[in-house]
Amino acid sequence: MVCHCPRHGGSAVYGNAGAFGGDMNDNLVWVELLTKNGREKLSVGQMGYGYRTSVLKRGEKNGIILSALLKLKNSTKEEVSVKIDQFSERRKATQPPGASMGSMFKNPEGDYAGRLIEAAGLKGTRIGSAEISMVHGNFFINHGETKAEDVRALIVLVQKTVLEKFDTHLELEVELVGEWNV
Repeated sequence: MVCHCPRHGGSAVYGNAGAFGGDMNDNLVWVELLTKNGREKLSVGQMGYGYRTSVLKRGEKNGIILSALLKLKNSTKEEVSVKIDQFSERRKATQPPGASMGSMFKNPEGDYAGRLIEAAGLKGTRIGSAEISMVHGNFFINHGETKAEDVRALIVLVQKTVLEKFDTHLELEVELVGEWNV
């Protein structure tokens, strides 16, 4: 079941979005693309899914997502409601409220980006109106007037500090649009 996923359908398919142990790879049957050659369907196997990536995201295949067929578990309305409530409660307990971009960095193999950021002592670090959340280190909070350069500076600081302290490069999970020089 995919619900309360902080992305829209097309971008969820594009980036293999997921939460709480599931992702699009678990649910996609096929995706229909508009390519330079016309309409084309790709099966889940052809999507080349990995952790928050796909053939589309890696640029190995180009096209516009037109539609997707998802397989979902057959559940009653009550079962779905309970599951949504459980996910919502878990999210409220582990993620900061307010304006954020969601998870900033992908989890490195065998560890968690949030744990590394917290262990590096960066929780609460603030540049301008952008702050590394005190609730979860992998979330950057927008306190109202956050500028792109504030977010960029926090990204660079986190990546540099975690690399120096733990010899681990944190790869961005968010998509940066435009010229960022990160």
